[in-house]
Amino acid sequence: MKKDFPITLTIAGSDSGGGAGVQADLKTFSSLATFGTTVFTCLTAQNPDGVTGIYEISPDFVSSQLQVVSNYFPIKSAKTGMLYSKDIIKVVATFFYENPDILLVLDPVMVATSGAKLLKDDAIQSLIEDLIPLSKVITPNLDEASLLLGETINQYDQLVPMAKKLYQKFNVPILLKGGHLPNASEATDVLFDGNSVYEFAKTYLKDKHTHGTGCTYSAAITAFLAHGKNLAEAVGSAKEYLHLTLEDDIVTGPIHHLNHFPEPTN
Repeated sequence: MKKDFPITLTIAGSDSGGGAGVQADLKTFSSLATFGTTVFTCLTAQNPDGVTGIYEISPDFVSSQLQVVSNYFPIKSAKTGMLYSKDIIKVVATFFYENPDILLVLDPVMVATSGAKLLKDDAIQSLIEDLIPLSKVITPNLDEASLLLGETINQYDQLVPMAKKLYQKFNVPILLKGGHLPNASEATDVLFDGNSVYEFAKTYLKDKHTHGTGCTYSAAITAFLAHGKNLAEAVGSAKEYLHLTLEDDIVTGPIHHLNHFPEPTN
């Protein structure tokens, strides 16, 4: 019997090391039974130790990719990752303004774990004004949320009030990811959709290499939305999937990587 795979889209940068960016998104989409399509915004020279070079794709070519993919495929949901520049963000925002039925998960990628800047300074305002209002949910980590709010978030008891504060600022559901809280025994994320607060917690897995976790998490949310789950269900299922990819990690040379095709636990 033929399988009906919903169509997902990632709009992001390439990670030559294979652990994050478009590469992680496609692995996640495939693992979760969706057909992944791609729009590249940048090429990077990187591995898990850091980013040594970024080559920006022209906004016109980003637009061409968006049009040719969307003209052929009935895209159910999409995610953005590394958008890099104001001009690229404006092209992407125009696309989603013209295609409001596509569910958008916005991962506000600003700085790599290694410290490399992945979003130009003049692009942040465009992200806020042009693209965030068009999204189904935004998924900032603590550093990104701190930049968006202009205040530091580093304690567990800040998660709920700061998620609400972000919602008040942007009027878009917020998934505030607390996995980088210091001395935490659990990795706790808070979703606020304007009405309800949902907490998603998993035991913090020490000594795990987390390169690509943000990309994988947002891609998994995108995939579960494509399968028809509501936002809270999609986040909960994505959290479970991300935990499995960390728990069942694989050896790739000098480090362990996320296993995007983990063995089921039962």
